Amino acid sequence: MAVGIIAEYNPFHAGHAYQIAQIKKCTGAEIIAVMSGSFTQRGEPAILDKWTRAKLAILGGVDLVLELPFISAVRSAQGFARGGISLLKSLGVVDTLAFGAEFADVEKLKLAARVFDNKNFTEKLHSHMSQGISYAAAVTKILSEVTKLDEEILRQPNTILAIEYLRALPEKFSPLVIKRIGAAYDDLTLQKKFSSASAIRAALYEKFPAWEKISAQVSEETLIALRAEKLSGLVDENLLLRPLLAKILTARADELRKIYGMTEGLEFALIKSASAKTFPELIRNLIGRRYTASRIRRLLLYFLLDVTSEEISELDAVTCARILAFNERGRALLKKINPPIITKVTKHLNRRDIYERHRTLEPYQKILLYDVLATNLRGILFETPRDFQKDFSTPPKIIYPLQGLGQRPQ
Repeated sequence: MAVGIIAEYNPFHAGHAYQIAQIKKCTGAEIIAVMSGSFTQRGEPAILDKWTRAKLAILGGVDLVLELPFISAVRSAQGFARGGISLLKSLGVVDTLAFGAEFADVEKLKLAARVFDNKNFTEKLHSHMSQGISYAAAVTKILSEVTKLDEEILRQPNTILAIEYLRALPEKFSPLVIKRIGAAYDDLTLQKKFSSASAIRAALYEKFPAWEKISAQVSEETLIALRAEKLSGLVDENLLLRPLLAKILTARADELRKIYGMTEGLEFALIKSASAKTFPELIRNLIGRRYTASRIRRLLLYFLLDVTSEEISELDAVTCARILAFNERGRALLKKINPPIITKVTKHLNRRDIYERHRTLEPYQKILLYDVLATNLRGILFETPRDFQKDFSTPPKIIYPLQGLGQRPQ
């Protein structure tokens, strides 16, 4: 049986390589990564396109990379974890979930995961939130009270995800917790080794990136990909402002209320925010004591792509396994995986489905359609737009060890 990872690889760096080496040391099993596509859990556009990131993950030791659908990838920690685990479970070849965490005491993490099932949890949660604090802060307080762990530990992003993984983990799955080493998740300083992905991305946006320092954090192949991306132009989320303003200015409140996550009067706050002159200002206008910047970023993406609460309710129970990249070991795994596996989008969707929504689509096709729309949306976030309809023309990357970055002729 294989080991599953839920990841973003934004970009793939030394910390990810360390995690994979530890998994191989502990298990020796094949590794399947379920990876975010065009946007990440925070609601930000990925620094490299999903096929490039998948290829770099294979070169870094993963055997098979599947896309974590947009409707799961761009969600709260709970939705992100559940979506990834649901996909891994559906494959029928995974029995272990490996993940990194700043705090790696699995028994303490399991205790924290069980708190959510306590009959007093909801009552305590509402009590804390009635005092005006956010959901995340309220949950942290409750978990700290029960587990006696410091709130600072429980606020760490990977600890939060670890708890959500354990909440969603099927009985037949075993957790494998790898202690995170190096810089914190949101540390923007490049270290000598094991810097955060956030630090690497921040360095790339400098006018003159510190390539020598970046090269210490990533493989040669990743460095080549990042240099090429910098040369051609990096993705810029600030370019979301104009399409957002155009849509806000033509929106109706009753339609806005249907968008997933548009609760507690946020539709009116969104309409009022149309005076924003920059994307960061738009975010600031919508952030309150109850909402984080990540939640607002996710909400704005749902708004742009017309993701409704009704559709999320329908699609959360569905899985869609689309291959992005694999190697020889991954090819062998594919023969054992429960069907269906998507290799060519054109066998399941056509380009007209983007514009003619009247055709009745199967739930998995709707999931796939949102992935296509997300890729197109990321494509406009460059000085020169790119990648439109790329999902229809890009096959999975097949990586053969003897050919390095190359791909065997098809």
